[in-house]
Amino acid sequence: MRAALIRIEAGSAPAAVTVEVPGDKSVTHRAVLLGLLAQGTTHIRRPLRAEDTRRSLAVARAFGARVEESAAEWVIESQGLGALREPGAVIDCGNSGTTMRLAIGMAALVPGLTVLTGDASLCRRPMRRVTDPLGQLGIDAWTRADGGAPVAVRGGSVHGGRVVLPVASAQVKSALLLAALGADGPVTVEEPMATRDHTERMLAAQGITVDRGPRGTTIFPGTPSPLTWTVPGDPSSAAFWWAWAALTGSRVVTEDVLLNPARTGFLRVLRRMGAQVEESVRTNDVEPLGRVAVTGPDRLSGTTVVAAEVPGLVDELPLVAVLMCRAAGRSEVSGAGELRVKESDRIKAMGDGLRAMGADISDRVDGWVVERGGELSGARVDAAGDHRVAMALSVAAAAARGPVLLTGADTVAISYPGFFDAFEAAGAVRVSSVL
Repeated sequence: MRAALIRIEAGSAPAAVTVEVPGDKSVTHRAVLLGLLAQGTTHIRRPLRAEDTRRSLAVARAFGARVEESAAEWVIESQGLGALREPGAVIDCGNSGTTMRLAIGMAALVPGLTVLTGDASLCRRPMRRVTDPLGQLGIDAWTRADGGAPVAVRGGSVHGGRVVLPVASAQVKSALLLAALGADGPVTVEEPMATRDHTERMLAAQGITVDRGPRGTTIFPGTPSPLTWTVPGDPSSAAFWWAWAALTGSRVVTEDVLLNPARTGFLRVLRRMGAQVEESVRTNDVEPLGRVAVTGPDRLSGTTVVAAEVPGLVDELPLVAVLMCRAAGRSEVSGAGELRVKESDRIKAMGDGLRAMGADISDRVDGWVVERGGELSGARVDAAGDHRVAMALSVAAAAARGPVLLTGADTVAISYPGFFDAFEAAGAVRVSSVL
């Protein structure tokens, strides 16, 4: 693990590099938790081995599954959703919002009381957006007065019905779809705009009847069948390489990356900004994946990202802010107020960091605006305890004049433990520990 404070300088910017990115975080979480709900043995190959996903392993153990970790795979052995046991202690979800929100939905299936907590950052994130819709399915669940964790769920009796979500969130939707597996009738979940559909795809592959219509998704109760999952590369991790190529004029090739249409919004933005993007897509039984090559232009062009695009690139928006600060012309992101309630206030954290590096970027309630991009300079910046902010500012440092001192570098272990080693090995940056 890297030190909390590091010095980052631009590297040699090689003309071309081929990289392998870690397994997808969203798919790894779901493979673990669906393995808990399946009756039998689930094998997970090429999982993301990071702090966040290990929190989901802890949830599987707490609800009664047997978990084995090896260099080749993770193995989940479970008696299925009908045999989940009441946890003997409070479950600590660490910094993982996906773990907590999906576990809240699963706790609805467990007779007795489940209590979930997390670190200070996670306990500030809104959890009533999960507990309130669960209440419409007959489940009692409580948060703190401000809507944050700890969360307590009294499970055991889920009713069928229809739930309309006020906020587009794949995590909230997935929590309800998991709870629906043990309901006394079908459950339909409607959302204001389409979000990631990994849960629906994976449940269908496990033999659950999933009806996906124009107004929402309906799950019919049942016990998922155990499968062997091979986790594709994470496009949200690959995005740091793609952004680096776009900023430096280099070429990056990433292999076996998840190319679910709900996760490729960042590639569409890169094309609009002038980068050359080549995709070679193939499918497995569940998700499309393939090869992506990104070549940076001589100069990026400004662009506008609107609310309808946000769900497809919400994790990559900190990188979009970096690209805007180096692009010709005006750029703007709007409709991204959800960034205010991530691991940090990402709108503020990225605005503060990029302004410290000399960028002319203004924060808006729901995004940023840059009138014109320019050079970035060395400075001291703070990741605000957020892994994606830390990595986005590190990519900015790779295109800056002068060294950048980054506080909070150790947070990258949450989702991409080998990030700095990989970028340094490729020649993108030079990194040295300060503290």
